[in-house]
Amino acid sequence: MRRAAYWLFPFIASGVAIFIVLLLIQINPAAPELEAVEDGALHSSEAPDEPMNWISRFSKSEEKGYFYPVNEVNLKLDMGEKSTSVEMYRLTADLKSSYELFCVKEELKKSALPYLMNKEGDAMTLSVDSTDQSQLASLVTKLKTYQITATVSPYTEEK
Repeated sequence: MRRAAYWLFPFIASGVAIFIVLLLIQINPAAPELEAVEDGALHSSEAPDEPMNWISRFSKSEEKGYFYPVNEVNLKLDMGEKSTSVEMYRLTADLKSSYELFCVKEELKKSALPYLMNKEGDAMTLSVDSTDQSQLASLVTKLKTYQITATVSPYTEEK
């Protein structure tokens, strides 16, 4: 019984191979179709100087309900409205040495205020902006203990 099944193997294998080839031809729509002409030569139905790639195939798509994904950003700016102005104060101090810089940084860590250090050449300037004038005034008195001069003045943003 076993020996009788071996003679069917070549027929089954060739049938599977034919099925796979036909399936691949059927599911590959990008392959050009060949037409037989009277002179015996085969001609392609597509123009040879225009290769059909996936971008041109999608651009000729008949489906109108699908849009390709794009990053989209919407910004709304209210430029005409007047904002409620909050009174701001700025502390400025000119620092002359690295010791003064160290002392100022330690005091700013304790008060948790954001600050800006500006260095031009050898001159270093500290700027601290806040809405709380009393907190800036207390920082000025703490800096005086280190013999650092600082001033607090009202601040308006340039527009």
